[in-house]
Amino acid sequence: MTINKYFFTTLITYILIYLSPVGITFCITKSANPNVNTMLSATAIAYIIGALIMLLQGRFLKQPLSVEKIKTAWPKVILWGIAGIFLAFVAQMAASIMEQLIIQAPLGSENTENIIDMIQFSPLFIINVSIAGPIMEELLFRRAGIGFLSQYISPVLSAAVTSLLFAIAHFDGHIIVYFIMGMTFYFLYQKTGSIWTSIIAHCGMNSLVLLIQLTQ
Repeated sequence: MTINKYFFTTLITYILIYLSPVGITFCITKSANPNVNTMLSATAIAYIIGALIMLLQGRFLKQPLSVEKIKTAWPKVILWGIAGIFLAFVAQMAASIMEQLIIQAPLGSENTENIIDMIQFSPLFIINVSIAGPIMEELLFRRAGIGFLSQYISPVLSAAVTSLLFAIAHFDGHIIVYFIMGMTFYFLYQKTGSIWTSIIAHCGMNSLVLLIQLTQ
């Protein structure tokens, strides 16, 4: 599979899974016993399937990606991923303060609050936020997106473009925060040349934020 084909198949898969709650909601509301828990659980399962499909798609990529020319041993990939959890968390906090100072944005995230509400209805939804969602985002915005754009512009500029799209895709208003998060995950990705570094960091950071929110 070429880089272009890999990018577009990854993008289409992401969009289909991203929009799957619409179809799931429609089907369940037409069923005999519609309820929120079933809808959220079905959405979580759809995201898990989506993440697995996107991981499988990556195995068919034959062209080398510019960021992945570095080959790093798995122990180092994992260590950088774990260190990246704390790096990403600190970057998020710094970006939140910066955003508040520059545009007086609130520190809280409506997106996070909505997610916590969903988890209250369906604990299975945690998988969406802590594992499946981050995997899909890293595969699209970091691996496929940067790989595609790097054919035309520099990897750093590609990372900036995909980080901006990553921020916009969250529909949360915290553009600066998500942009800096995207660039942080790119830094981790290019550090080892393995997308698993940024996946570990992204999954770990989301899980850490969820843990803090749920234990308050």
